[in-house]
Amino acid sequence: MADSKTVTANGLDLKCYFDGLGNEGAAVVLLHGAGADSAMLSWKEVVPLLAGKGFRVIAPDLPGYGGSARFSGDYSLGFYAETIKALIGALGLGPVVLCGLSLGGGIALTAALESPELLKAIIPVDAWGLFEKLPNHRLTHWFVNSRINKGLYRWTGKSKGIIRWSLEANLISDKSKVTDALVGEVLTAMRQPDAGEPFRSFQMCEITRDGLATPIFGRLGEIALPTLLVHGSRDKAVPLCGAVAAQKLMPNARLHIMEGCKHWPQKERPEEFVAAVSGFLGELD
Repeated sequence: MADSKTVTANGLDLKCYFDGLGNEGAAVVLLHGAGADSAMLSWKEVVPLLAGKGFRVIAPDLPGYGGSARFSGDYSLGFYAETIKALIGALGLGPVVLCGLSLGGGIALTAALESPELLKAIIPVDAWGLFEKLPNHRLTHWFVNSRINKGLYRWTGKSKGIIRWSLEANLISDKSKVTDALVGEVLTAMRQPDAGEPFRSFQMCEITRDGLATPIFGRLGEIALPTLLVHGSRDKAVPLCGAVAAQKLMPNARLHIMEGCKHWPQKERPEEFVAAVSGFLGELD
């Protein structure tokens, strides 16, 4: 069971989970995704497995999520990158491995571009930013700015059936992994006051009519850090072709494809995920 404590970074109190801090391996910071996500929702299975491999593991709730403080301004990618930069400094663990899922992957890529001296390596997982535009970009831009999006969590958070369908359709291929307990965790998160507002703010900041406000994809060739791209082969939110293209653009990147997985490969097959990460990091030492 991971321990937790509050760490202040960028003027905000962040709830952070820790495991294996007495280990001698690299410090691995795990960043979760957006929506109704949190550190333990994304990484609960992965944290003890990584610690068991000898790594020091830190998994924060991002601002606006889980047990961390809300922010009064815009939840932009730049804001998140600055917050994680401050968190790395506050932890005092030296260069870290930054591993991020979806939104967290976009934060890891942004940090690699802006503050590479703080990082040992990055592991973007089905990451935001591996594209110049989203699938159905104009429609997505309209939806993000619509009243439907503003009320989405109030409506969908009323139904376990809708949550189960969404998990199976978008996040996890193996339906046996979509348990009643997991559906309950997501339902509880979606029923929190103003759940979804940090993600909606991020979407409104970053998704413009014609592209993205923070154009990561065009700068991927500037990232020289050792990089392991991990991607589910059946991810519809961030299609695999983006990770394949990113590997070709990044000078020091490799790609591990998790066959059959969707947008939560680390949740669906944590043992395979940890084996890939451990093997990658073992080659860096």
